Amino acid sequence: MATAVNTDYKLAPNNNKLDHIPGNFGWPVIGHTFPLVKDLYGTIDKQYTQYGPVSRFGLAGFKGVLLVGPDLYKEIYLDKHKNFSAEMGYMGSLGRFYKGALLLRDHEEHRFQRRMMQTAFKNDAMKGYIDTMGPMIGEAVEGWGKNKEMLFFPAIKQNLLDVAATIFVGLGKDDERAEKLNKAFLDIANGLMGIVTKEWPGTAYGKGKKAERYLKEFFGGLIEERRNGDGIDTFTFFTKEKTEEGEFFSDDDIVAHMSFLLFAAHDTTTSALSHLLFHLGQNPELQQRLREEAMAVDKEFLEYDDLEKMPLAEVAVKEALRLHPSVMMMQRRTINDCELGGYKIPANTILFIAPQHTHRMSEYWDAPLKFDIDRWLEPRLEHKRHSFSFVGFGGGAHKCIGMHFALMQVKNFLHQFLRRYEFKLADNFSDKMQTVPLPKPVDDLPIVLTPIR
Repeated sequence: MATAVNTDYKLAPNNNKLDHIPGNFGWPVIGHTFPLVKDLYGTIDKQYTQYGPVSRFGLAGFKGVLLVGPDLYKEIYLDKHKNFSAEMGYMGSLGRFYKGALLLRDHEEHRFQRRMMQTAFKNDAMKGYIDTMGPMIGEAVEGWGKNKEMLFFPAIKQNLLDVAATIFVGLGKDDERAEKLNKAFLDIANGLMGIVTKEWPGTAYGKGKKAERYLKEFFGGLIEERRNGDGIDTFTFFTKEKTEEGEFFSDDDIVAHMSFLLFAAHDTTTSALSHLLFHLGQNPELQQRLREEAMAVDKEFLEYDDLEKMPLAEVAVKEALRLHPSVMMMQRRTINDCELGGYKIPANTILFIAPQHTHRMSEYWDAPLKFDIDRWLEPRLEHKRHSFSFVGFGGGAHKCIGMHFALMQVKNFLHQFLRRYEFKLADNFSDKMQTVPLPKPVDDLPIVLTPIR
């Protein structure tokens, strides 16, 4: 029997009455925030070991239910009864700064908005993007050779922001507005972590809201220009896309999608590449294996048809995302009463989804803490043991719309970087990882480069 659609769910407050579910909310107000920031995997594992796959959990001012394991994730992501709201799940976090973004839309509204964005990620558009991307990455990587030792994280973040600003927004590499955009994204990331959620002077939250207004003014002020121009950037695609009724999408919709897309497109890939190089820098044999794959595509820049010739690069970054997801905590909120893992979950209950723990479950992965790209290849194919044991790009209707773009960036980077340099981690590198606001090595990954003659 079909579940009745609750159209008032966006007006309802969060449900906190969860005494019938095992677990604990942690400290008043902050919940498990501090232990989670210090040791995300350990905190989730302790909760899972003590209470099982469904448990009461508190985080950053919110009380809800922590879910662990691919069976539960399959149910949430496929959402067959349209009972899980991404908008309300993220309302108190990402929704404070990126309200209206595609990730924060539900069901029919999500499908309608996704239509606007799909043209920008189809083959014809992607072929244009790769022609822009390769030379930009190559120029940056070539410049790194001036220094034997470097911090990888800030260098790749800057490069990928430049690429995203050019491809998505149509800004030139040296356009000073790109740097202002970067500062806005950093201020919003810090604002997301702010304990105070009032717009008081000097607070991280206040700076984040100021940055949000800058993004709205920036993108909003360019819509007419892009709509009347002949650019091939993503922003231009969005401004010209029409609904089935022949209407342009609203300015507010375009601004919301562009703000979040630019943020997600460079930050998540920056995180993934930083973790990938953390492992490759300690494994010369694997690094050489990937280098030989890159060398085999013997041309200055990859073309679109070359992407399928780099399968090892693809599984290598997926293995990095398995161990270190770029999004460490995903959220939903129930719309109606339901049952998950044998427990009744009331309507309007926040659900916390922690991919990293499921990515490291020994029931689905052999030696799960080991970085091992062969687990993705014939004959092992460990990711096929359960269709939701890996959710590095999310799943279901909300699966990352930019997944293929991200993989294209990774392959372009490895093709440029590994053909120029051998590298290792600096002697003083740290093996500690930061998980919020953006997952990365805490020391920004110092690496030592040796040019290949």
